Amino acid sequence: MNIQEPFSSVPASIDEALDEANYIRSCILSEAYCPHSPTPQHGRWSLEDNLYHLHLVERGAASAIRRMIEGHKQERFADEAVARTWKQMKHAILNRSTTMHAPESVAPRNTPPSSACISLLGESRERLLVHCSRTTTEDLLRTSFPHPVFGQLPGLLWITFIALHEARHLEQIRELYT
Repeated sequence: MNIQEPFSSVPASIDEALDEANYIRSCILSEAYCPHSPTPQHGRWSLEDNLYHLHLVERGAASAIRRMIEGHKQERFADEAVARTWKQMKHAILNRSTTMHAPESVAPRNTPPSSACISLLGESRERLLVHCSRTTTEDLLRTSFPHPVFGQLPGLLWITFIALHEARHLEQIRELYT
């Protein structure tokens, strides 16, 4: 699968963004259940490190979405601004020739075994789904929360960020097997 494939256009709704995130997550879980246990190259993250990092990032994004839902609504982000930010974010995240370093708060430390990481991924996804069920696409386009790299992201793009970020790590996980 080409990781660009699910991201052909800006998601128009929470459901579209979640569909992308769920598709990428299913690909990651397929790799995680692969029968061989890869040994990472020196200085690279293991399968468990990747899975745990994805959980930490999604947990943080879900928390940001919760705060946006509970917070003040502002003027709706213009479709052009959302599309421009989405395109920049997509290019930066899926461009694997650029090294990105995880902030300390989401860097894997004391990583649990893969079975525990998979359970944690389920928990963080469930939290995200609960928060998304309590809002509308329109409300997520009327609120934002700062991202450490991309600045103020409207709520809808936070869901897309999760999917794009996991797509990047899907490729890193696949490289463990080559």
